[in-house]
Amino acid sequence: MYHRHLSVASCGLALAFALLISMVSFTTLASTSKFSYLPENEINYVQVDDQDYPVLLRPWQGKKKLGLAIIVPGLGLSPDEGGFTAYLRRKLNKAGWATLAITPPQRPGMPNYTTQAVHVANAGEKQLSQQSTQAMPVFSEEQQTLNIQRQQSFFISSMSQLDNLGKQFQGKRLLISSDDSAGIIIELLKDNKLPMPDMLAIINPYNDNPSQNQALAAQLAELTIPVLDIQSRDGTSASLATQQSRFDLSPQNAPFRYHQYKILLDLQHKEGWSGGSKIIEGFALRINKAYPNR
Repeated sequence: MYHRHLSVASCGLALAFALLISMVSFTTLASTSKFSYLPENEINYVQVDDQDYPVLLRPWQGKKKLGLAIIVPGLGLSPDEGGFTAYLRRKLNKAGWATLAITPPQRPGMPNYTTQAVHVANAGEKQLSQQSTQAMPVFSEEQQTLNIQRQQSFFISSMSQLDNLGKQFQGKRLLISSDDSAGIIIELLKDNKLPMPDMLAIINPYNDNPSQNQALAAQLAELTIPVLDIQSRDGTSASLATQQSRFDLSPQNAPFRYHQYKILLDLQHKEGWSGGSKIIEGFALRINKAYPNR
């Protein structure tokens, strides 16, 4: 009887182990197959909290070898998200930049508020402090703080591993960040929590938290590296709301410290992508000429 129980237990353990191996294999296969259309040598990984996240590396093309451009899409997007990010990832290679596009952290899931059936007909008690003209906040202040901390922690852990991946591409480091990722990146750079790049390009930067979004312009002004600030007319209302203050607080008469461009073309169209790419390429060349690689 003892041997029978042992045999059954052993079979159970073997089955559980086999299931675990198959799950790991499936996860790896699913992650790889997502980019099956790309050359295998472009796909690399960083590890955050014991989970692998893809980063896509493309070498420079041609004679120019200016350095490495690190591309950070908006929160929750793929490192090869269709549109301007994917366009930049390929276009900058011909301008002398190897490109390394990373997976950003996810946006927090929407909270699920439910009311028990027995309470539906009950009269409510006044608990809200918002005026009737104000939008109802999606997250509490504590939830917002926790969400931001998790996203910041993800960026710090992920981007601390990029030096090793890009070490073969000597030269300057150009950090390009978009949308809500840019808002987080600006604050982390201001607080010296990320490796400081040689130059920064931001595209429609904003923060979902209204108070942090208001602080974005002042945080950006504290950075001492060259900054290219691109604002398109199709940017979010949050990024458009800080456009003027980002410009007003920028260092005056310092052409190599800050420059803002307003793009009239929609970045969802290739004409806009080409114009944005040329602006970034020109900015990088000016900075490289002013501070050449040694």
